[in-house]
This record gives sequence, C-alpha cells and structure tokens, in this order.
Amino acid sequence: MEELNQLLLKVPDCYTDFVYGIMDIARDYPNRLYDIKQFIKDNPEAGTSDIGLWIMKEIRGLDPDNPPKMLIEDD
Repeated sequence: MEELNQLLLKVPDCYTDFVYGIMDIARDYPNRLYDIKQFIKDNPEAGTSDIGLWIMKEIRGLDPDNPPKMLIEDD
C-alpha cells in the first residue's frame, strides 16, 4: 500500500482527499491493488479525474455513459 501512496502523491493534480479515496478503494478491492498501481505507472500523465474514471469503470464496474436506472419510490 505504501507504493500506491507514493504513486498517488506524484499524480500531477494530487490532493489529500483523492489519495484517501483511492487508498480506501484499494482496501475494498485488495485483489485489484496491482491493477491500480500498474494503471498509474503506465499513465504517468494521468490526472486525478483520469484515474477516478478508470477506477469507476474497471474496478467498480460503473459506466458513466450508461448509468444504472434510478428507482424512485413515493412515501
């Protein structure tokens, strides 16, 4: 996890909540830690939004272009 922390701190537009958020995701998906680190290493110019979008798609399985339908219930 320390290696991931160091990689995140080198992201061009890094900020504290970004680092904490990605570290939390890595803890939630420990089997994907290598993939997260490798994406950052392979894309040194990637900003926080690029990394966040990749994690949303590849780790969490969410597609921002095709979001799940919302269920609205009346009380």
